[in-house]
Amino acid sequence: MRRHLVTLLALLCLHVAGTQAAERALHDHPQWQSLLHFDRDGMFREPRSAVLSEAFFLAENGAFDPDAELEATLVALRQAPREGEPHARCRFPARALWLTRMTGETWPAAECPEWDAWRDRHAGAEAGLMFASGYLGNPASFFGHLMLHLEPPADGEDESLTRLLDTSLNFGADVPEEDGLIPYMAKGVFGGYEARYSRAPFYRNTAIYSEREMRDLWHYRLALPEADRELLVAHLYEVIGQDFDYLFLTENCASRIARTLELVVVEDLTPGNAPWVAPEDLVRAIGEAEVNGRPLLEETRHVPSRRLQTEWRYLALMPEEQDAARAVWPEIERLNLEATAFQALTAERRATVLDTLLGHAAFLEQTGDEQGLAEIERRLLQARLLLPAGSDPLAPGGQVPLHQATPPARVSVAGVYNDALGGAARLTLRPLQYDLLDANATRMPNAALEIGRTELDLTDEGPRLRRLAFFHVTNLHARSVPLPALPDVAWHASAGIARGRLDCDRCLEGQATLLAGKSQRLGRHLPFAMIGGRLRSERHQAGPVVPMVQLGVLSDWSDQQRSLVQVSHVDALKGEPGRRTRWRLQHRLALGKTLDLRVGVEGDDDAHELSLGASWYF
Repeated sequence: MRRHLVTLLALLCLHVAGTQAAERALHDHPQWQSLLHFDRDGMFREPRSAVLSEAFFLAENGAFDPDAELEATLVALRQAPREGEPHARCRFPARALWLTRMTGETWPAAECPEWDAWRDRHAGAEAGLMFASGYLGNPASFFGHLMLHLEPPADGEDESLTRLLDTSLNFGADVPEEDGLIPYMAKGVFGGYEARYSRAPFYRNTAIYSEREMRDLWHYRLALPEADRELLVAHLYEVIGQDFDYLFLTENCASRIARTLELVVVEDLTPGNAPWVAPEDLVRAIGEAEVNGRPLLEETRHVPSRRLQTEWRYLALMPEEQDAARAVWPEIERLNLEATAFQALTAERRATVLDTLLGHAAFLEQTGDEQGLAEIERRLLQARLLLPAGSDPLAPGGQVPLHQATPPARVSVAGVYNDALGGAARLTLRPLQYDLLDANATRMPNAALEIGRTELDLTDEGPRLRRLAFFHVTNLHARSVPLPALPDVAWHASAGIARGRLDCDRCLEGQATLLAGKSQRLGRHLPFAMIGGRLRSERHQAGPVVPMVQLGVLSDWSDQQRSLVQVSHVDALKGEPGRRTRWRLQHRLALGKTLDLRVGVEGDDDAHELSLGASWYF
């Protein structure tokens, strides 16, 4: 009998030891690491959680030791609830759910009203991403913005209405109002801000991004299994309001959302230790990833901005309806509802014209504070109420989703002939993002945003730097439809290193340029004119600060072909040595999403240059 008792005790000890060993092994599990937001090991720092809030951890050193946090979590989950204190299963429902699945252990019952409300609100919710296209009004939004999106299952009601009540989870920095542009940029790049997840109904994000900032939204629904969606929803409850590190380039909305999704997606959604993580990187990774052998991306849905809706409505009008729309509202401050072209239409067609003008009025109200717009909108609405109800639904414009558009990185190889320097091979590398000749699908139309563009000429004497653009931003602010518009400004800002003259391969100078002006669309062509100045580091007598004027025409010949002509003139007001004129013609022929051909002709007061090459986008 004694022998049997000893054997039983030994087996019990072995079982307990095996269970403890299995529990200890769980701290290395990728999903446990994801629950704690232990990112991949940094190159120059010890592994640690990206969460800064002490309340997120139960162990004293849980931010640095996932094993200690696992033990502390198990101890807390096994404890009976205490009055006045939230139980661990209420604070960390995703940890409790995951540990139950991994160990089979259940936890004491506890009252969790906040967690129960969140779980009931999002029971069966579909998970996805919401991408807001780039916005040149804020440096942190140049490359677009990402949010997580929880969409309750359909209940038979109008989908467009119920979608407004979906939950969006936004990851953004907490920026004090008193921080100006310089502190904002410095802290964003080098550190100094904290960020957190916040939640809001989808209609609030629609108002901010689509209505106020005129940014298109793209909804990417993910094909996650129900068990994974349940775990993700529980984890999002845990991280809302927790503080994280924040950096524009690496610790941003894209990288944090990627790490959050990697809780339920096995694949790495962004490259480890990358010098930057852009929202496009994650969207493209989602488009290529799989879960359980099937595509992770289930559905893509476009939410057009107010600007794009106005353009679609106008272009959908018949020619005589477009004439009537322009006759009714010929100038920003004048409305003529008695226009002959308008009164000649049937009542139904007049209603369609007024619907278009009401949409345009709403667009203008969001982009400026012009006096009289409210009165014009009131008169349009009164006229519309006198006409038959209903009009044709807004037809989509067939925009290409971001994950199917031309990738942002570009490498080009071209042959170059300069009549002063001879022939060379030119290598161009652009890490980010797009220029005026690139496809505009899903990005800011008639705009350019290039970061780190580098051009090298390979000659018999070795490589020669031609240009290094730290940043190059242009926004031509072109009107898309011929309806009244508020005053806007085309502008350009850039900084970098470039050759001062085409006949010299060693005369590099630092340059910073700021220009502003106007543009006006004429059919397929967009002429523009800008004036401003350039600050440069050249050593000649022409001077370091020079006024500058730039003229140009951007032409859309087809979906595959676009050309750009630019002429710039600087005058340091010091006679002939301070004047210099430079012109350039470029033409792009797209051969597909990732390949194009480019030809260019360029000249200045000293030399002329011809180039022909191919570009690959990745």
